[in-house]
Amino acid sequence: MKHFYLFLLITVLSLPAFSQNCTIILNRAEDDYEAGRLLGIPDRIMPCLENEAFSKEEKIRALKLMTLVYIFTDNDSKADEYLVKLLKADPEHDLDPEVDPAELYYLYNQFRVKPIFRIAFRAGINSSDPQIVNSFSSGDTNAWPKFTNGRTPDGLKEYTVEGSQAVAAINGIGLGTFLELMIERHLLKGIEVAAGPQLRISSYNVDMYLNIPSVYSEIVEKQTYLRLPVLARYNLWYEDEPRKDILPYAYLGGSFDYLLNATVSDGARTGGTSFSLVENNDYKANDMVYNTNVSMFGGLGAKFRMATHFLTVEFRYDRSFGLYHNPENRWNNNQNSTFDLAYVPDDTKLHMFSFSVGYTRSIYNPKKLVE
Repeated sequence: MKHFYLFLLITVLSLPAFSQNCTIILNRAEDDYEAGRLLGIPDRIMPCLENEAFSKEEKIRALKLMTLVYIFTDNDSKADEYLVKLLKADPEHDLDPEVDPAELYYLYNQFRVKPIFRIAFRAGINSSDPQIVNSFSSGDTNAWPKFTNGRTPDGLKEYTVEGSQAVAAINGIGLGTFLELMIERHLLKGIEVAAGPQLRISSYNVDMYLNIPSVYSEIVEKQTYLRLPVLARYNLWYEDEPRKDILPYAYLGGSFDYLLNATVSDGARTGGTSFSLVENNDYKANDMVYNTNVSMFGGLGAKFRMATHFLTVEFRYDRSFGLYHNPENRWNNNQNSTFDLAYVPDDTKLHMFSFSVGYTRSIYNPKKLVE
């Protein structure tokens, strides 16, 4: 046992010396390459590579040196092998026309060096922008229109009914969140396509006066959607050399949306008899909403380069084609709607503004494309 510990101690203490020795070996090998003395370089470099004695920067230098040596000693298979290793250690390795020989460029251009796809994760906040197609109420919607996200269907923040005082919106816009995971692939000249699932939670506020300013209801409608967006994106400066650190982009797409949950998440009435929200507030269970919808969207954003990966920020607007509420069941005997709150859902299309931040990771598989 003592001999084992002694051996282990000697091994650990010798590692820094071995790494330092490999640095010297690499420097001398590069000098020999510049002087045209190529034979023997692989035999000196290989032990250091096999024992992982190089730093990351030194490993890249060593793999590039091995590739060059095999190019100029006409060992094509070994040159291919070490260029693949170089591209795995340093994806999209940059060549310098003032330093790197034409032979390396020629070989490099025969390989797939760009990502085969990217994985993008985004998280963000959304602000609902409901469009009221037709408004309904147990009262007079012409004289006392509802406020949805702080505005009437005509865009007013307040109004005055003849013979009464002015009334105004009580609540503002509804906010929510979303998470998105997308697989992205570049096609050509900065054009990408992408698709993946999105989980979106959104809400909007409805304020309604019940024919007098002193009696009013406040309602919060909340929705959870599982969405499948598909998009096409154009990236500015995508193929510029040298590579830009910031890539602005724009995109258009469409989505199939499946409703997971829809409720009146909060509700209160001021004036009249007392009110408390009851359990029967599940619009999906009561068939008061459509389970599926289709939407289109567009957005602007920017990618901030992190080596071969990206941080992203973007703004998006989603526009729904179909109605959110089911008109056939709007008058269902739901206690929240027809009695306590005196609230009847409108014909509503759910549009959405959103802002997100994200991280995009590039996935590589370097491979020779030309034999």
